[in-house]
Amino acid sequence: MKLPYGYVLVNEEIIVHEEKADAVRSIFEYYLAGASLGKIVDMLHAKGIPSPSGNPKWGRAAVDKLLSNAKYIPIVGMRTYMDAQFERERRCNVDYDKAGHPRKAVRYQSPFLEVN
Repeated sequence: MKLPYGYVLVNEEIIVHEEKADAVRSIFEYYLAGASLGKIVDMLHAKGIPSPSGNPKWGRAAVDKLLSNAKYIPIVGMRTYMDAQFERERRCNVDYDKAGHPRKAVRYQSPFLEVN
């Protein structure tokens, strides 16, 4: 069994790993502040936070998957998690033509955010 990023198994009990949980909170915070997935990847890399697989740089897909995973509700709270889901839906740039085929609409442009 693979545990989600931010959790650790201690004495057969799954608990929150606070250092990684802070990274999870930062991901949600930056996303809700308007950062794109790419900007979040850059922020994590700048802070030296390795990906869940141990790579020095996260992938956009990993950040997107984390944002959509309900297992992070205990770390970020229900309101933040749901706000992120509404924001993900709002930013979705897939539209459907008259035949029902998905197509890209306008690409999401994140506002300027400085990575600290």
